[in-house]
Amino acid sequence: MQRKGFVNGLDLMAPNDYDHVCTGCAHGKSHQKPIPGTSNTKYGKIELVVVDLTGPISVPTWDGYVYALVVVEVSCRYSVGHLLKSKEEAGGAVRDMIAMLECQSGLKVKRLQSDNGSEFINSTINKFCQRNGIIHETTLPYLPQQNGIAERAIAIIFKMVRYMLHSASLSLRYWGEAFLYATHIQSLLLISGLDSMVPYEA
Repeated sequence: MQRKGFVNGLDLMAPNDYDHVCTGCAHGKSHQKPIPGTSNTKYGKIELVVVDLTGPISVPTWDGYVYALVVVEVSCRYSVGHLLKSKEEAGGAVRDMIAMLECQSGLKVKRLQSDNGSEFINSTINKFCQRNGIIHETTLPYLPQQNGIAERAIAIIFKMVRYMLHSASLSLRYWGEAFLYATHIQSLLLISGLDSMVPYEA
């Protein structure tokens, strides 16, 4: 304001001395500490499973599905997808998908991580976790970054869905089939955390 002459009687002899952001101002305008980009925590096989739901998708599938659920086994990033017609179906779908993972691996899930959505905080999930000794961990409200593995999995899978539908010139109503196929493909791709293995083999 002083440079443009908007203020009378304000003379700054050395503007460069004042032309910086003080530490107090920077901290005062901060809303939260930065979330670490990566975690170095190592998990045993099927020790931690993360889940996330996306939707409603504006264009329903031919069968009327509008939600997509992803379950990711953290140690090897093996992903399983499921289509839902309503959020209320999420609890039963998570229960069935965890049962499938336990049956196929011969191991028991120890911890389940989700956001605080009502689709995961309900009697179905609570009873299932209590009955099977699973610890249900939830993220803080309005911090989806804490569930980054599941969030990133959904973002990558839906990017693949868009590629498939566009390259095949298919109707958007086929997003459900493309989603399930992309989820399956994700588990057959090499990832940096596994030595010469794909998540499906691990």
